[in-house]
Amino acid sequence: MLSINDFYYALRLLAKKPGFTTLTTLVMAAGIGLSVYLFVFFNTILFKVLPFKNAESLVHISRSDNNERSNGELNFYDFEEVRKNLSALKNLTAYQNINVNVSSDDGAKRYNGLSTEPGLFELTNTLPLIGRTFTQQDNLYGSPNVAIIGYDIWQTQFAGANDILNQRMKINGESHEIIGVMPQGYYFPSRALIWLPLRASVTQSSRANAATVNGIAHLQSSTNLQAINQQISLLMQRIEQRYPKTNHQVGAYIDTIQMIDAGSGLPVVRSMQVVAFLILILASINVGNLLLSRAVERSKESAIRVALGAPRNRLIAQLLCESIIICGLGGAIGLCVMAWGLEITESITNTFSYDRPNFWWHFGIDAYTIKLFLAFVIGTILVTGLLPAWKNSGEDFNTVLRDGTRGALGKKAGKLNRLLVISEIFISFTVLIAAGVIVLAAYNKTHEDNGANVKNILTAQLQLNDKNYSTSQSRIQLAQSLQSRLENQPGIQETLMTSALPSVWAPAPTFALEGAEYQAAKTNNYPKAHYIVLTPGALLKLDVELLFGRYFNNSDNTPNKNTVIVTDSFVARHSPNESIIGKRLRLVSSENQTPQWLTIVGVVEHTIQAGDVELPAIFRPFSQDPPKEFTIAIRMNSDRNTVTQTLRHTLQSIDTELPAFRVETYEEKIQRFSAPLRFISKVFAMFAIAAVILAASGIYGVMANTINQRTQEIGIKRALGAWDQKILREFFFSGIKHLLWGGIPGLIAGSAMGFAMSKVFNLEPTAVAIIAGAMWTIVFVVVSLATFIPTRKALKMEPSEALHYE
Repeated sequence: MLSINDFYYALRLLAKKPGFTTLTTLVMAAGIGLSVYLFVFFNTILFKVLPFKNAESLVHISRSDNNERSNGELNFYDFEEVRKNLSALKNLTAYQNINVNVSSDDGAKRYNGLSTEPGLFELTNTLPLIGRTFTQQDNLYGSPNVAIIGYDIWQTQFAGANDILNQRMKINGESHEIIGVMPQGYYFPSRALIWLPLRASVTQSSRANAATVNGIAHLQSSTNLQAINQQISLLMQRIEQRYPKTNHQVGAYIDTIQMIDAGSGLPVVRSMQVVAFLILILASINVGNLLLSRAVERSKESAIRVALGAPRNRLIAQLLCESIIICGLGGAIGLCVMAWGLEITESITNTFSYDRPNFWWHFGIDAYTIKLFLAFVIGTILVTGLLPAWKNSGEDFNTVLRDGTRGALGKKAGKLNRLLVISEIFISFTVLIAAGVIVLAAYNKTHEDNGANVKNILTAQLQLNDKNYSTSQSRIQLAQSLQSRLENQPGIQETLMTSALPSVWAPAPTFALEGAEYQAAKTNNYPKAHYIVLTPGALLKLDVELLFGRYFNNSDNTPNKNTVIVTDSFVARHSPNESIIGKRLRLVSSENQTPQWLTIVGVVEHTIQAGDVELPAIFRPFSQDPPKEFTIAIRMNSDRNTVTQTLRHTLQSIDTELPAFRVETYEEKIQRFSAPLRFISKVFAMFAIAAVILAASGIYGVMANTINQRTQEIGIKRALGAWDQKILREFFFSGIKHLLWGGIPGLIAGSAMGFAMSKVFNLEPTAVAIIAGAMWTIVFVVVSLATFIPTRKALKMEPSEALHYE
């Protein structure tokens, strides 16, 4: 159907109008490049098949609470019930994510690790480079300590020694025999570097103190995710009936390994993909309209050629060639820019985690990208070229030659132009509102006041091993010794220890306030609050304002003292009309444990933790519940490098096997937590700018083209005595009709997406309403200008000139 002569003819026509060609090509480059980029980004993060044999059937099992995916760990007893009763899960294997301290002659280092049952490596069909994987014997209590290490540790810590299997390494204070080395690039299931046996058993513990685990399995080919999740839901309901206190509203779910971190953010991802597709449609409509306008201008030429016997398919081919050239060239430019953007994305996403990103996060041009790119290019060619070409070549040539003489707007062309304007307005609203919500959410996240003074603070993490710090007293002594020594060092103003700084994730257990009534049989019916332990004086050092009562002091370190400080948000929720100082609360413990009542001695301003930013917090003295992993925060009087060296030397002087890890400033820590949202907001800001430009140019182009083709009509009306203001008002109200027809549905669709995303980002509904109102104003101004400027231009022409306008 297409011939080389058709392409030469199309190239000559496009070369005659370089401005038109450049504009349409860049519009398509923007549309295809942005859309493919966002789809490839989310495919790499969440949907890419892992590089293992049969990886498409790998699934992950996690805990859910109150029907919300929490990516939590299941009680091992519940896990065993799932393993026993669900045959659709093949080789279900339990594991725990852990951090391990590895000590050697060069000092102590911290690595991401995994405790796993035998069979984990077999799930990926991966054999060690050297040695063997775990056996059932390795998993038994009392068996010798063994470890499998990653390629990176083998190279950096053992220099790739061939006799690695004869060597031992000290992990968490205990000697382990190295039995295997995994291949380069193997960090399964996400970024592990050391694998240890998971010694968990229902015969060695009770339900109350059993280990909690995640699970990985292969899904039977005859079962889909929806069906297996229904089976898991029914099974967990039966377990809840047997254990109502510990398992109320506790469920489980399976998903792909890539999707386990998406959680409640999946609707946002889908919304973003919709927006990306809408940007492509918007660009296609713009180019399609421009090509249609050219086709309408050449409609008489086409009609004459048909009258002279030219075959319809030849006309379609010639018109389609222009679209192929524009979309192909625009797509190629978009692909090159997108490849550059993916390269930048790789470096940016590497900063999302302190150590390394998930091992499958490799951004670049792959088979999925090429397939998607070709599909989008072919789709845009059909939308922008085939339909206008088919319509223009299918007109009855007698009608065309009679209708719309001298360039006037034909009836059918007018209807199509109105449809294009309405479509652009609808898409513009949807894209702009969704983009506005994400940009505002990122702005709020990066500018929120977490309640603490974060300036000039260095932070580091410590993880204590069970061998040297098995008792509360040993952990307390370490913290007190470390704090005392650090505060006597030059360059350090003050030091504090805490389980979680503001803006960082903190556990949120349930609690009971004395005198309040709860359904005691169901643990999850109790309210929740963030639970944070810290050293006396820490809140004052962080400038968290005291509102009532007192801060912690050394008297809270005495034995059998049980005190807490709560935030004002806690008071507002649970005791708004009376003083809360002196009241008691208790954490809702597991069964068979004696409740411990804690007395409230102070109220401070609300502090924000990662996750639920509105959830109140309960603070407890470090000495009353010393954690095994905590954060050191140091207010600096000197430069960062000096303080870092001081911290490491002080730790070494106390315990040579205790490394400080994730050493960074408090501000860097906060920025790292908000980095993914900030990155997405920048991407969506680009989408918003592109949407405004495409919508403004598209709406203006369509309206201007429509009014230009009605120039003769305007000239006739003026010749018959119509006032300029009346003509201007008529065209203005015509534009407003287009705005209402496209704007109201677009406002509804965009607001629906905006409200759905606002729940994830903790935005007020009024913020979405304000964004929608602002976008309405923007589009209203665009439509008004797109109507006023061309109409005003036509009105400046003399009636006689307008009547002869081509």
